Amino acid sequence: LTRRARFAALVAALGLGACSSGGGGGADNQASLSVSLMDGPVEDITQVHLKIEHIWLKPTNGAATELTLPDGPIGVDLLGLTDQNAALLVDQAPIAPGSYEWLRMDVSANFDGSYDSYVLTKAGGQEPLQLRVPSGSVRLVDGFDVSPNQAVKFLFDWNLRKALVRPPGQPGYFLKPAFRMLDVTELGVLSGTVDMTSILAAKDGMNDPNGCLADDPNDPEVGNVVYVFAGSDVTPDDIDGVDDPVATANVAQNDAGDYVYRTVLAPGDYTVAFTCQAGNDDPEVDESTTTMPGPLVFLPAVNETITADAPSTVNF
Repeated sequence: LTRRARFAALVAALGLGACSSGGGGGADNQASLSVSLMDGPVEDITQVHLKIEHIWLKPTNGAATELTLPDGPIGVDLLGLTDQNAALLVDQAPIAPGSYEWLRMDVSANFDGSYDSYVLTKAGGQEPLQLRVPSGSVRLVDGFDVSPNQAVKFLFDWNLRKALVRPPGQPGYFLKPAFRMLDVTELGVLSGTVDMTSILAAKDGMNDPNGCLADDPNDPEVGNVVYVFAGSDVTPDDIDGVDDPVATANVAQNDAGDYVYRTVLAPGDYTVAFTCQAGNDDPEVDESTTTMPGPLVFLPAVNETITADAPSTVNF
């Protein structure tokens, strides 16, 4: 299948199908498009502010059209966004049914001193943020088809564990395009708890290179992350651009004192694994081939089938 055919099949499988968008079967059978953005936390960072200037939609036969942002350019803190409070960038924009080449987002993020986009660190610093794309634009989706009266609702997860990079010897951070696309109408929820004994499996603390203090000798709560891989029986590995997890979810203590995580996934089969060493996971480095810090250590992985009908639970 071509990329367009594969994407069209994905759209159909995920149920982005037809529903009324106010046209009521009118002459133009007008469709609609909604676009939302979310992400999750990473170590040593408290905020990642991004200025989104434009969203563009390019039909296969025709010029690109700018989609209206409700309040003009949008400033978002990526670390504050989840599926439950995702930033709504485009809300039911009317579009014609047909074939589209791409959906594109323009971002103002560069090292020009403007600080349109920036990072706040736990140490209290403000660092410039630059998009690692020379054009300042990122394509969210390539090659998709829209049916008459279809209400397409895309939720994009900008995975900062894959995307946020601190270049050695340079000021600020680079942000790479690292997205997964989800259909808002067909989301499966994966959640669970992690036992404190798993988190504190450091044995003799920082003297144990495989322990939970390996990525921060002073804080066992750093780096507690669930990695989710597409398919069953996948051997868990670090993020390095090869066979990466499709999603990651931070483990954090809730009001009851339990360590919990939550993420959303498209329906399908997955391998779920927990590590307490994610703070050592550099997306630019294959840790499995390094001596220091060395390969990430995961607890035994669990196979899980995600559906949109009922939430799934995996505990460690």
